Amino acid sequence: MDTVAALLTQAKNIVQQVFDLQGIAPPAQRQHLQTLYERMNRFEIQPHQDTQVDLTIRQGKVAIGEQLTEHADAALRQAVYVKLVHDNHLPLQSVPGAAAAYELCLQDMITALMRANRHLAMLEALKNVEGKHYSVRGAKGGHAKNMQPSGKMASQLIHAMVKGMLHNNPELATRNKTDLADAMATRIYKANREFEMLDIANLDGLKQEVRDLLISFANNGKRGNQRHADRLRLGHILRHSFPKRDTEEARQMDVDAARTLGRIEGVRTALALQLQVRFGELPVSAIETLEAADNLDQLQVYLERLTEARSLDDVIQNSQ
Repeated sequence: MDTVAALLTQAKNIVQQVFDLQGIAPPAQRQHLQTLYERMNRFEIQPHQDTQVDLTIRQGKVAIGEQLTEHADAALRQAVYVKLVHDNHLPLQSVPGAAAAYELCLQDMITALMRANRHLAMLEALKNVEGKHYSVRGAKGGHAKNMQPSGKMASQLIHAMVKGMLHNNPELATRNKTDLADAMATRIYKANREFEMLDIANLDGLKQEVRDLLISFANNGKRGNQRHADRLRLGHILRHSFPKRDTEEARQMDVDAARTLGRIEGVRTALALQLQVRFGELPVSAIETLEAADNLDQLQVYLERLTEARSLDDVIQNSQ
């Protein structure tokens, strides 16, 4: 499935999940989508205004209902916008000189998909708040059966994979660290699609982490202090940048990362909202802990703890 088809399919799935959560029947669904599409096409609705998830905490049954509507509407707007860009703005790749416009439209669609997933995650979490049941669905639906690695464990796993690839092919150590990091990160990303070991929301971030590991491995055992090692690392980074890959595979990885990032951001925001409702203003340490939670299953653990928690520490202490 190519990138455009994947975007349209995921946008359609988000629309269906929103309608399912709202309990809207198919005839009403079709009418609502048609009206939304037409109004957006006439510029009566501006999807770019949905750039931020509303972090305002509004307690009470009426307020929760209002927030449910807000996030449902925002998720639908962004999902419909994906189709609108495809139908009205995405140029044919065969048209001479259309490559740049094509890439811009694709990035616009990917960004809209990320926002749609962010609002969908908020909608699901608020639905659970409404029903006093603190849990969320994973990125592919269903409750997590096996907890994925925490941020610390994920870094250890990436460390082990990189070291294993170097061990199995010692000649790799002689390659340019940036080029090698690009290849290794892409390989890890592809493997993760099949085995779902990690929630990778940023391929560039993964490449940088792998490059740092490669530079660290190369400097192990060499004389010199940490300051010298840091200078060498900075010098390499300034001289070498990761290649920009204009391929269908690279675009698909962007789509996957946008979906994951949107879900993580939405669930994290909803969790912060719930914690503030239960325990008041969050201290800096708690906010930092939430920001460090970079996969859905770690956030799921926090949400499950919230069910019976008597204090903030019951939710997020000893979480790493």
